[in-house]
Amino acid sequence: MSRKLQQALEQQREYYINKLLLIGVYDSLVLDGMTTSELKTEYNYFFYDVPSKKVSPIKKA
Repeated sequence: MSRKLQQALEQQREYYINKLLLIGVYDSLVLDGMTTSELKTEYNYFFYDVPSKKVSPIKKA
């Protein structure tokens, strides 16, 4: 992996960890064990309430 890409991923990871620590839902031990994708999913859930999966519309009978 190129050095710039690695730095960008580390910065992204730190950003998500810092934001999630601010709201106090997780401690740093839990966040350090999460992948960047998991951190992003949790960040979106708490800050934007954006579901990570597409919700299928309810079909009327």
